[in-house]
Amino acid sequence: MFGSTLRTVATTAMRTQRIQTRGLASSILYVTNLPLGTTEEKLAPLFEKYGPVYEYHFPQARNQQPYANAFIKLYSGDLPSTIEELAALPAPSAIEVSDVAKRGSDAIAELNQQDFGGRPLRVGFAHKNMPDAIQFHARMTLRKSADPEFAANINKRQNEKGGYSAGYKDGFRDGLAQAQKDASQ
Repeated sequence: MFGSTLRTVATTAMRTQRIQTRGLASSILYVTNLPLGTTEEKLAPLFEKYGPVYEYHFPQARNQQPYANAFIKLYSGDLPSTIEELAALPAPSAIEVSDVAKRGSDAIAELNQQDFGGRPLRVGFAHKNMPDAIQFHARMTLRKSADPEFAANINKRQNEKGGYSAGYKDGFRDGLAQAQKDASQ
């Protein structure tokens, strides 16, 4: 009797811990060889069967490029209703991280070389395991909206270095250095 009670208590404690540490795990798929003019509405039926999609991003096609590309961010977990709640989420569990990576692998296995608009799709991982990337971008968005100087610095770095993530990485590094400096004082 004592053993079954102990197992019940331990199981309940593990469930509670999983709920408390639940965030959003994500994986980003790279899709290329899309017909020009492809939209989120056209791609959604293909990818949403592999779980919830947080974002579809279509980078601008290069000059004379006869096809389009897309980044599709799959996630697991419960999406909060506000960006503030999203930014406050803790890191996701290892189970959720492996779940979203598996769903990404399933999408790649089934959709790679599948015909879409008369073109064979090429699908692969851009980032397989991004445990808290969505929360990080939510925190950066909040910081940019609260601090115009920080937002201008990020935009300047993105324009200088030409990379989407360069400004975020530099901004994060600068923010971390400032936080460490403040903590040491």
